[in-house]
Amino acid sequence: MTSNTRVVVTGAGLAGVRLARRLGEPGLSAALAGDEERTPYNRVLLTEVLAGRYTPEVIALTMEAPE
Repeated sequence: MTSNTRVVVTGAGLAGVRLARRLGEPGLSAALAGDEERTPYNRVLLTEVLAGRYTPEVIALTMEAPE
């Protein structure tokens, strides 16, 4: 792919966010498209938030790679 190639990843779940991050590593422009109105989140850890063990911010997924 050329440097001006743009990719749209459909689906803002764990797999979609991870794919968009990986595509962005070599310098591609990757956009994430999801159907939900809220920020993508780690659904696996949702029960932990509901149980009060984590805050919602902990499970939020962003396009930035974790540190």
